[in-house]
Amino acid sequence: MTVTHIADRRARDELARLMERFARRPRPIHVVKKSAYWHQRAAGAALFAVTFGGQHKYLSHYVTTLGHTIYVPDDFDDWAPTRALEILRHEAVHVAQFERYGWVVMVLFYGVLPLPMGLAWFRARFEWEAYEETLRAVAEVEGLAAARAPALREEIVRRFTGPDYGWMWPFPRTIERWIDEALVKIEGELAQSEPSTPSAEKR
Repeated sequence: MTVTHIADRRARDELARLMERFARRPRPIHVVKKSAYWHQRAAGAALFAVTFGGQHKYLSHYVTTLGHTIYVPDDFDDWAPTRALEILRHEAVHVAQFERYGWVVMVLFYGVLPLPMGLAWFRARFEWEAYEETLRAVAEVEGLAAARAPALREEIVRRFTGPDYGWMWPFPRTIERWIDEALVKIEGELAQSEPSTPSAEKR
């Protein structure tokens, strides 16, 4: 069995447990198809307009969380379990943010303040909290090497500095530093969670 197959099997089991936890919460988290909701279709059209076509995959490629609902693309059920698990763990952070700050703060600070585009500091910080969990999920499921992969780093930097989130933070070095700090933290967490090897009995 390949490393990929082992990671997928582990992710499939963990994904099932995560969905069970979502359902059993006092306020359940619902995972629904984005295209079925008019407000998500309207949001996709609005984002296409304000980003001058830069964000044209909102409905087909991106996951959005509002309150206790996670809106996913129509092909979500066909995603590899590793991808689905890592993204849902990311989105669960946004659910926790809604619970912590409430709708008014999330809408104002995520969407508007200090600027809706270009220097959206609060949006960047909200997203960074979630992307740190993405890195943690990747490290736990696929291994630290996968979390450190240059392609993943480049993708995260691109998300922060590009049109996906409305150019929310145009300073790639800041994102690079956050990634480096998170990887050190996650590596330490994983080292602490590993079972210690018992010392050999004295003869």
